[in-house]
Amino acid sequence: MKTYALPLAGILVIIAGACTDSARPGDVGSPAAAERFAGKLEVCEWPGYEGQVLCGTLQVPEDRQVPDGRLVGLRVVLLPAIGDGEVAADAVTFLAGGGVVPATRYVPFFAGALERLRSGRDIVLVDQRGTGGSNPLHCELPEPFQVEGGEAGGEVYQAAYLEALRSCRAETGERADPSLYTTSHAAADLDAVREWLGYDSLTLWGASYGTKVARVYMRRYPDRVRAAVLHGVVPIEFSMWPDLFPSADSTLDALFALCASDPECAQAYPDLGSRFVDLMAGLERDPVPLRVAHGGSVTDSVTVSFDGRSLAAVVAGALRSSRSARGLPALVDAMSRGDFSHVARMQRPGAPPAIPRGVYLSIACAEEIPRLTEADMQRARGVSRLGSGEWLDEERAECGIWGSGSVPPDFWDPVVSEAPVLLVTGSEDYITPPGYAESVAAHLPNSSVRLVPQRGHDDIDSCVSAVIEEFLILGRDTDPGLGCPEDTGPLPFDLPPGRTD
Repeated sequence: MKTYALPLAGILVIIAGACTDSARPGDVGSPAAAERFAGKLEVCEWPGYEGQVLCGTLQVPEDRQVPDGRLVGLRVVLLPAIGDGEVAADAVTFLAGGGVVPATRYVPFFAGALERLRSGRDIVLVDQRGTGGSNPLHCELPEPFQVEGGEAGGEVYQAAYLEALRSCRAETGERADPSLYTTSHAAADLDAVREWLGYDSLTLWGASYGTKVARVYMRRYPDRVRAAVLHGVVPIEFSMWPDLFPSADSTLDALFALCASDPECAQAYPDLGSRFVDLMAGLERDPVPLRVAHGGSVTDSVTVSFDGRSLAAVVAGALRSSRSARGLPALVDAMSRGDFSHVARMQRPGAPPAIPRGVYLSIACAEEIPRLTEADMQRARGVSRLGSGEWLDEERAECGIWGSGSVPPDFWDPVVSEAPVLLVTGSEDYITPPGYAESVAAHLPNSSVRLVPQRGHDDIDSCVSAVIEEFLILGRDTDPGLGCPEDTGPLPFDLPPGRTD
């Protein structure tokens, strides 16, 4: 196992939850692609992309122990290779993060961003069962502004939320068994898609939660994995949940220290640490009402209460990306002066969630909550400016309603694999810190860890994507400096108007 540090790329392109459309209208698949998958996939139109896309649905048993029972239709989207040569016997498949976002929402990104990879390989995207077009386990759950007298985290709101979840669980049970919508079932589904489409093996690209799916697949089907990329590595052998808020808190401290060491930032935003503490305390005592757009509407609006918990959510979200994190000092400064206009524009009440709550709970209640020890809970409840273990207590209450599936006996064991693996981790990733990648790589003898400076959990750019693309093409590691420009200095902080250099 090798570890390399990559040089800093100049401009970050963030694909946190949604991808930019960089596909070109001229990108088309092989004319024979539709014939290769006749009777399984059909040519379909995809918003944001004018090239060839093939779509289909594979019916798989919801419970493989009951093959004649209920079926789940898996949405499958294939971007055929665009080169003139022979198509590789393995396809690249992307395993999405979030726990779990529908993979097919990334069609525009993969259609346009990886031209060299697509010249010889198909890309297959499968909505994991319970998401997107694969029997989504979606729940209509209230937000605080919809509950009279309800504050986020307050008893009135929590009671209304849990009652809505209870109703959703009852409705979901009429069309699905949520205990069968876990990572292990997703891995079995993926291999069923591989076999259905006729590939000898798969080349895996897992991001965040998708790195768990990739490793579960690698353990269960070791001879069907050509190579794998794990980007933002989520551990299996221990829970990362108790460390989320303490890690975010430490990352915030590091950001404030970085600002203090930068003459421009220090002059524009002095005493950030103490001002943030004062801001949080003030919002806890006296939340600020914000009038914001509702559900993306330009005409409809609602009033939401912005309190300390809301501030913590904004900060934790911004810290997911190194680029957005550099805007936090300016945001804290504005709110400290009573200006909440920018944070009001960031609120999205009524917007549909990217991750169906039901499938998230099916995964979390089987794979995370049961293994949390009292020591884990005590660690989670440690002092943090951004929150503590109360969210885990809330998740436990939700799991008490949703129920829990089972996992295989070896599920939480480290995954051992001889396959070539590239682990990519950002130096400023508080969600999956670099130590997680190192821990996982210790059991993967043919692996390399790439530590990327000034990247957070949701950052990907031309440097990172070029390294990943080359690895996916070759199926092995190569020059550690591949595809990366020379250093261009530290990422700049957002400064007040007139102070941009």
